[in-house]
Amino acid sequence: MFEKFVFGLILFALPLAVFLQCFTESVFVLNPLIDTQLPEGFTQLGFNSIQPGMAKTEVLKFIPAPADGLEGNGWSYGNDGAAVWGDYAWFQFHINFDKHGKVIQTSQMKFHD
Repeated sequence: MFEKFVFGLILFALPLAVFLQCFTESVFVLNPLIDTQLPEGFTQLGFNSIQPGMAKTEVLKFIPAPADGLEGNGWSYGNDGAAVWGDYAWFQFHINFDKHGKVIQTSQMKFHD
């Protein structure tokens, strides 16, 4: 009797878990960036290596240039829609520079839309 209950629970819970993970804009735990479109060569490890005070040329040693160019006091990376199946949370990464081109701060935001 207990085995039938466990089997029934698994049959109910597994599809529910797959649905919730794939279609609710949650973070996919095995690959959090699965639905984030990023340029070739961009990694979260590289982004996390960026420190305040770094020049733009130093930043480019860790991550590629943003799609909209090197000008400006803010670089942004990340768009929604990279996952082929499912709809997950996605991330956007920002780097803010001062007027001399030195990193002031980095940030990342998670979106559930």
